[in-house]
Amino acid sequence: MKTYKSLFLITLLIAVFAGCSDDNNMELNKGNTPLVLTVSTDNIALDSANPNAEALKFKWTSGSNQGTNAAIKYTFQMDVKGKNFAGGILVNLGKQIYEQAYTNEALNDTLINAFGIPINTEVTLEARVIATIASNQVQPDTTNIQTVTVKTHKPITKTLYLIGDATPGGWDANNAAKMTAITNTPKGFTWTGPLTTGNFKFITTLGSFVPSYNKGADSTQLYLRESFDDPYDEQFQITEGGTYIINVNLITLTISIIRGNLPEYTALWFVGDPDWIFKPMTVDLLDPFVFHYNADLSAGGEFKIGTIQGSFDAKTVFFRPAVDQTPAGTNLDVVKWAGDPDYKWKISGGFYKIKLNTRNMKIDIVPYTPFKMIWMIGDATSAGWTIDDAIPMNATSDPNVFTWTGTLNAGELKFTCDKQSDWNGAWFRASENDIAPTGQEEHAWFGYGPAGDYKWKVTAGNYSITLNQWKETIVIAKQ
Repeated sequence: MKTYKSLFLITLLIAVFAGCSDDNNMELNKGNTPLVLTVSTDNIALDSANPNAEALKFKWTSGSNQGTNAAIKYTFQMDVKGKNFAGGILVNLGKQIYEQAYTNEALNDTLINAFGIPINTEVTLEARVIATIASNQVQPDTTNIQTVTVKTHKPITKTLYLIGDATPGGWDANNAAKMTAITNTPKGFTWTGPLTTGNFKFITTLGSFVPSYNKGADSTQLYLRESFDDPYDEQFQITEGGTYIINVNLITLTISIIRGNLPEYTALWFVGDPDWIFKPMTVDLLDPFVFHYNADLSAGGEFKIGTIQGSFDAKTVFFRPAVDQTPAGTNLDVVKWAGDPDYKWKISGGFYKIKLNTRNMKIDIVPYTPFKMIWMIGDATSAGWTIDDAIPMNATSDPNVFTWTGTLNAGELKFTCDKQSDWNGAWFRASENDIAPTGQEEHAWFGYGPAGDYKWKVTAGNYSITLNQWKETIVIAKQ
């Protein structure tokens, strides 16, 4: 038989309380007002389709402290009829609580877990309330007993996980992706993330393949597979990798699978000669489908682009050339797959800027040549926005690095690499618009044309500026 202490802890987790209060204990002294318990219904079949709806409510009067001005504390008891409250549940509610309410799901869980009532079974319960007065002069009082007949139902899981070779965790039941409960949608779950070509389904418990929710009659329906004895194990299929939004409703057994306008990968790695170490690529500031890698590849050789850092596993997907040993170039076709054939790009030694577009599956592998001059322009400079009057920076012994020292007005600032009068040339710009310089090394975003026309915004004063076009960094330091 369960102890009152353990049952009390269980009930605290699953009961839904609602209370009303009276802060003045004298107001609770209602003469010889009896302590009376009422119940909202005496017969109920719990509704699995409305788990959060109130199913049952017990209410009681305040009772009396017999003029002692002492506080009254209430204890709620409920047990199977005929057991005389020898077990069941006991909840110490404290003062000024006059209700005990249960939702459909909370009462169903109470009956199954605390009382051990089987699923789809009708049981009659008894309930009462004991009022204890904080005075040695008054004995505890007990309400009348209320009975209610309740029928249980099969519980619907409170947790759901995504599993399959299309998911990040593969078929590892201990590493399945947890879905998030949808607010105000009972038994609704959602998940957003990358899926690759392959299959998936849902499990309810980490480490266990059953019960599972599988593909039903079509790709919008779910089927509950409760044990391995059920041979039906249909799965949902992903035919095109990408970022997906998955919503399911376990009450209606429906599912929606939406391919979002988001990149399949948020991080990629360059890996190749001479050391085959995974080196992170940089996500483009304007387009999350585009990745950059600028590097000294003087050793030349082969490379490919990985999707999982450090993994050469046969199941790991790599971005590869459409034709093995494709040399450097622009607008080259890209494909991706795991395992063989292990195609790679092959380049001669030198400095390169690599740009991979995962949306249109193209790559630019371009030998880097530094611009011979960099100019400053903006209303922070004496040139204003007249591009022909742009202020030249000073070349240094390093062809990648340009500097400038002087006075700037309050205003905006960016850098042109070719002074094209149509403004569609090459630029170094801020990572966001009207950002104040940090005074430390920061990213100088490189791009062509008007897209992402972000500028730094400076206050008037003397400045020292150093721009490194290879590293794509800048220091704008006020003196």
